[in-house]
Amino acid sequence: MDLNKPYEEQLTEFLKTHPYKDVVVGCANFHYLLCGTGDTTLIFLVGGMGLSFLYMPYITELESKCRILTFDYPYEHDDNSGLVDSISELLEHLNITKGILIGSSYGGYVAQMFARKYPAQTDGLCLFSTASLSEKTVNELRTKYQKKAPLLLWILRHVPYSWLKPVMIRSCMRMAENTTPEVYSYTKELFRFIYRDYTRKLDLHMTNLLIDLMNQTPCTPEDFAYLKGRVLLILPENDESFTPEMQKDLIGMMPESIIVEGIDSGHISTLIKVERYVEEIRRYLKLYSN
Repeated sequence: MDLNKPYEEQLTEFLKTHPYKDVVVGCANFHYLLCGTGDTTLIFLVGGMGLSFLYMPYITELESKCRILTFDYPYEHDDNSGLVDSISELLEHLNITKGILIGSSYGGYVAQMFARKYPAQTDGLCLFSTASLSEKTVNELRTKYQKKAPLLLWILRHVPYSWLKPVMIRSCMRMAENTTPEVYSYTKELFRFIYRDYTRKLDLHMTNLLIDLMNQTPCTPEDFAYLKGRVLLILPENDESFTPEMQKDLIGMMPESIIVEGIDSGHISTLIKVERYVEEIRRYLKLYSN
């Protein structure tokens, strides 16, 4: 990732050669990107922002050796069960027999829900800056959201969205407080660009999906036993969204996983430490192919 080049400029250049397509699968409208070449398919599942173009730097680094699919989560589903079912239908529509699911933050939850329900379509898991959907986590989500969810949704529906955007940018920038001036400046420009066109509709959509996590049946290690040795976990230091206890819980959920720790920059490391993450993905793929 070029921290000295405006993100908007990089994205504009990327989209010229990587046009998204739209397809209706069942009841869901998917805005998706399918590119790259290779025998292995990587399925990138975006986090809570809901913007799959954020995987741009990963795609440009990996598409020469892998086929890559990513997409925005369709508005037709505000529940995770329906979302996961539609993703399975999308893979069938695109003739993708199976793939390695790569999910960061909320995308890591989606990857786990998909892998549990559709093992025949899941060839591996790469989970970054996320937590397990264990009974402990689901209970914590219920404690966090059950009482707050109605108020949060009311605010998102009724408060002028132009008032909320600056608050959200400031909240995001707290994740960059302990980074270098260069990284801080780049991150600020990135989030300003993201929220410039971010909509209330998308915010409500993603918030509903996050809240619905508390309604999920908890996962167990047995759900992922078939992926023994095919799980990569990248768990950054000082992750503001996921505590060390939650990271340990995820490690305990995944059988004989490859664990990468010690990456700094916290939760935004997936956005600004792309080279390191790509290096670990490549190392994982090399092991995976042997």
